[in-house]
Amino acid sequence: MSYTIGELAKKFNIAPSALRYYEKEGLIPGVKRKASGAREFEAKDCEVLLLIDCLKQSGMSIKEISHFIELLHAGERTLEDRADILSDLEVKFKEELKRQKQTLKRLQYENWVYRQAVRLGSIEAVEELPSASMPKKLRKIKKKIDRICRPEETF
Repeated sequence: MSYTIGELAKKFNIAPSALRYYEKEGLIPGVKRKASGAREFEAKDCEVLLLIDCLKQSGMSIKEISHFIELLHAGERTLEDRADILSDLEVKFKEELKRQKQTLKRLQYENWVYRQAVRLGSIEAVEELPSASMPKKLRKIKKKIDRICRPEETF
């Protein structure tokens, strides 16, 4: 199966100019052309785009992705190098994911506080609520905040 630049752009929700840029930078080498000069992407190009998207989403720069793609096209002699890069990337991504989960929990807590403040009319009213009125999963976050910001108090 082959795809036009428009079809592939739509499939990946990116601009056709991004696909042209990827090709120009060597991330998608050897794209075939129709007699009219229009690009004709194949399934293998789609697979490479999925890999590029994954690497981008994991935080790799275009320069780093380009290096990885070079290793990919260099063949099996670079398997270990690619595996090492992906292992390192996985560790970094897990660390970032952990930070993002912590941020999400804090956002959930803050959202609850402000929703309650809207309901009760003030932040002070929320601060006076007994901790039992707070959802259990948010109590842990509140305790952590208190440990950091009010270490002299006993909880």
